[in-house]
Amino acid sequence: MIAEFLAAADPSLWDKFVHALPVIMGLVLIEGLLSVDNALAIAAMASHLDEKQRSRAMNIGYIGAYGFRVLALLFASYIIDNHWIMFCGALYLVWLMCAHFAGQKDVAEEDGEVVNVHHRTFAGTITMIALMDLSLSVDNVVAAIALSPGDLTAVYIGVTIGIIALRLVAGVAIKMIEKYPVLEHTAFVLVGYVGLLLLTELQFPKFFHDLGPMKVKILKFAGIIIITSLTLMYSQKPLLKKILDPILKVLLLPMELFATVVGAIIVVITWPFKKAIAAAKGSKA
Repeated sequence: MIAEFLAAADPSLWDKFVHALPVIMGLVLIEGLLSVDNALAIAAMASHLDEKQRSRAMNIGYIGAYGFRVLALLFASYIIDNHWIMFCGALYLVWLMCAHFAGQKDVAEEDGEVVNVHHRTFAGTITMIALMDLSLSVDNVVAAIALSPGDLTAVYIGVTIGIIALRLVAGVAIKMIEKYPVLEHTAFVLVGYVGLLLLTELQFPKFFHDLGPMKVKILKFAGIIIITSLTLMYSQKPLLKKILDPILKVLLLPMELFATVVGAIIVVITWPFKKAIAAAKGSKA
């Protein structure tokens, strides 16, 4: 049926479709699996809000994930040629992890008060989710294009279906966090892991180029599985918790410093957006 339709429209379309199919299927499978990371992170970042605001924040977060992926596709060539964009995005993802675990107070001031990173206002939460969506979208699209550099059609189809997968996972994410509270912390570890991996790719481009984009994607997904498994075991196995706690306490020191320094820069960048969101919310009230 599909073959007849494509052949009738353009005889070369069927050949193009067959050629692109393995790439499309690979993108769909891997992007669908990796969307768990994005969905869990959005749910975790909105978990402190009341039910009504949490639902709004998550919906806005998922819309942002879709929109930023489309934008990243449109400006993919520019992003690939300007590594500083990927660097800033990766740095922000690592900061999210560090700020969460260090328990640092966000240097952003809202309504005259310093707001704790775990208890942001609705406007602050939306801003943080939007920036995370943007950073993950850049990583997502650049990696997809690396997987199929000569066939953007396959990339468009793969990323689009990956977006649909994100929406399907979204409904499950908050329920998973409610059932397994440790997944809230897992989500931030996963976000930081993606950021660190992207920073490593930028630092050692030849190694990752030789490794190949598909293997990099598999490496990323394997890391997500390992991290998720370890955090679930950590929450359920007292012995593992006893072994890892001293190591985690040592790691908190550099994380706290990183969260403070980078957080001071981020607040300057995000302040106008937070105020704009707060003003828009106030005008509707």
